[in-house]
Amino acid sequence: MDTAMNQFDIIVAGAGVGGISAALAAARLKQKVLLIEQADEVGGTGVFSSVSLICQFRDSNGRPINSGIHRELFPTAYTHYSEQLVPTYDEKQLKESYINLLGAEPCLTVWTGSRITQVEMHQNRIVQLHTSGKYTGIVSAKAYLDATADGNLSALAGLSYHLGRESDGKLQSATATFKVSGIDRMRLQQPDIRQWSAIHSLRKELLPYYESLKKEGATSNPRTGVTCFPYPDGEALLFNSTSVLDVDPTRPETVERGMEEGKKQAKELFEAICHHPAFRNARLDYVAPKLGVREGRRIIGEYELTADDCLGARTFEDMVAACAYSLDIHDPEGGKTRLEPIPSPGYYHIPYRSLIPKGATNLLLSSRCISGSHEAHSSYRIMASVSAIGEAAGTAAALFVFQGLEDVRQVNSAHIRFILQLRGQFVEGKVERLSLPTA
Repeated sequence: MDTAMNQFDIIVAGAGVGGISAALAAARLKQKVLLIEQADEVGGTGVFSSVSLICQFRDSNGRPINSGIHRELFPTAYTHYSEQLVPTYDEKQLKESYINLLGAEPCLTVWTGSRITQVEMHQNRIVQLHTSGKYTGIVSAKAYLDATADGNLSALAGLSYHLGRESDGKLQSATATFKVSGIDRMRLQQPDIRQWSAIHSLRKELLPYYESLKKEGATSNPRTGVTCFPYPDGEALLFNSTSVLDVDPTRPETVERGMEEGKKQAKELFEAICHHPAFRNARLDYVAPKLGVREGRRIIGEYELTADDCLGARTFEDMVAACAYSLDIHDPEGGKTRLEPIPSPGYYHIPYRSLIPKGATNLLLSSRCISGSHEAHSSYRIMASVSAIGEAAGTAAALFVFQGLEDVRQVNSAHIRFILQLRGQFVEGKVERLSLPTA
């Protein structure tokens, strides 16, 4: 590999929604950005472990508190919003949006099928990365972003992290989602499954079939109910209704085992619901190709976001993102899910300090691996807030580079907010104007 070709301003590890949002934000500020993804395609959880639902990103009065790049990814969720309709997306369309947005940025290079195998550190500073796979060699940058769902880059750098709930280290249950089409909707009590009322009705209709399955001992699924969401066309459903315990993404063998168990549970549930008249000719189109793992490493940062912060709708002076989604904890032991909404005004701030890992001066966190508790993580792990976190981190990294700073802690959060608001993102707090690079 040509050494000159492997010098970048910013390197982003992980091409899910956080990494893509970070890479786009930095590249749009004229930084030379490399986005590295170990999978063969970009997309992450939102594409390969889709749940279809666009989770809550509005406050108690319906105002969007995530916009920016998230709005570019899901425009109809903003322009066609209705409290009666279930806000959903098609994972194939999302993947296409990712590819189009990434391809439109001349300052952005994307490497897929490439794994970071080693991180070289010197005096709390990342010096360079070793990669293997499609692109094998050594790359370096002035700033680095850990956009992996599980904090892999930070772990390779030797930084400290938490894993699982504080009491015993157990992680939220995982899920293999699956798509069902060929539904005779006219045999449902409420045929328009795009409506929330129809989805709630449908779940009740399907519950007896699932309960019979459990009573017969024909499934190991510990869930107590059936969860599904419609595709935007209102013709197909995506079921988020399997539950696999003891999956730890830092132990690949548990993920592999969990995927097999998830597929098994999906087929069992599908066969059960096919006894419903509306599903007698239904098709199991696919089980998602990647297990939906809800929790991984939480890198220890300058501030740990807590459940009290979330449920107290807390604001921070160094706010760079916000989250309106409930605490949503899928019990590590298979019990009932804890779903606790954010009280009025319906959202909380995510501070810049939670994006700064302890022990590194040129690294930022730009995915769900930010510094937070097990409970808080269950809220901000969704796509809307992760996109906002990524966009903020990418903006901060660009500021770090073109201002010639020595430590990411020196980046002024008022500068970050100024740029974010110029880009259409929701911010609150003081903003401070600055000149942006033009070339």
